Amino acid sequence: MLVPPRDGPFGRVASSVVAGVRASHSRDGDGVAVEVIETDTAPEDLGRIFADLRERGVALAMGPLTRDGVNSLVTLDRPPGVPTLALNLPDVALPARSQIAFFGLSIEAESRQVAVIAFGQARAAIAKRAPRAVAVGDATRLAQRGAIAFRDEWAVRGGEIDEPIEFNAKRPAQGFRDALKDANPDVVFLALSPEQARSARQSIDSRVRLWSSSVASIGHSRLLRLPKLDGLRVLDMPWQVEPDHPAVMAYPKAPTAYTVELQRFYALGIDAFRVGRQIMAGSAAFELDGVTGHLSYDPMVGPRVERMPVIAEYRDGMPVVVASR
Repeated sequence: MLVPPRDGPFGRVASSVVAGVRASHSRDGDGVAVEVIETDTAPEDLGRIFADLRERGVALAMGPLTRDGVNSLVTLDRPPGVPTLALNLPDVALPARSQIAFFGLSIEAESRQVAVIAFGQARAAIAKRAPRAVAVGDATRLAQRGAIAFRDEWAVRGGEIDEPIEFNAKRPAQGFRDALKDANPDVVFLALSPEQARSARQSIDSRVRLWSSSVASIGHSRLLRLPKLDGLRVLDMPWQVEPDHPAVMAYPKAPTAYTVELQRFYALGIDAFRVGRQIMAGSAAFELDGVTGHLSYDPMVGPRVERMPVIAEYRDGMPVVVASR
């Protein structure tokens, strides 16, 4: 398993994923050994590691974990030569190398999935014109990626949408309200944290359908409730919002000190090991009811493990599952 150095900026994330892999291995790992290799994202470092893995006859390489690491992986001069499950997506188009599968928690993928679902619902309710939407984000790279992915997917489906609107809780709300009024949307997509979404909600017409990706979900928290977000629909993983899901109940819980974000990476580790076992078993195509969502993979269709989260809606201040797929 290839992860960033655990004393570096991605150390806590790497440790969470490794913990999830080990939790999954403790239940499903008969006959499989897990080795953790800390590595930089430089292509020359990855090249040396994969040369060693080839020589040792390793059954599966899992990683890299960061986007930069996966970018380096797909630009290697020589293919890995080892079946590989990358735990992120590159910035470029996915390569058609049969030995690399890609699985991760892409915020762009979630945002596009929200656009598909929200557009379908809006289209069913509005018969005489194209549905209108607004994507709202802040200045962070993560929010911008989510807002732009939603915008692009909404436009592809024939909906009306302009450039994303930037929200800043420290600025006067009137400008934000005016921008929303001018857009007159049927749907507002909030690429915002739960606290930001709660603040933005005060400026949004209560009749507008509200959606977000998992970034606005507090998960199944017993310590925090945000009743002002009631009605907001989010896409999230069963691990966070469906504690009685059979797969969720089957695996050890993460340490209580884990944040919502680290919980998600722990869940990624659980499903990554399960997907890896399927690949090592030679499964040409498969589906899994995972803790991160419904997973499907068919290398004849593409190198990506598709993940469909569940739909949850804030009720009494907490996201509650309303649809599994």
